[in-house]
Amino acid sequence: MAKRTCTVGPEVGLHARPAADFVRLASLSNHSVTVMNRLGKKAAGNSILAILSLGAKHGEELTIEVEGPDEENVLESLIRVVSGEKTV
Repeated sequence: MAKRTCTVGPEVGLHARPAADFVRLASLSNHSVTVMNRLGKKAAGNSILAILSLGAKHGEELTIEVEGPDEENVLESLIRVVSGEKTV
């Protein structure tokens, strides 16, 4: 399992388009993806409602866990989405 903490970059936080991009990437990867906020609330990475329920705002830290055959590359891609560096 690959696991890392990153900071939400988009000014709008992780909702609407950034969350949709994250879920799309997580779903297409066919890996198990879990996101956790600083309060310990967990969300499935392939569920838009679960990701939105985290209410992640700009500057907030999230921990992303990825499990699967190409977990490091998938994790890097997801971090780029969360940090606002990449859209899908």
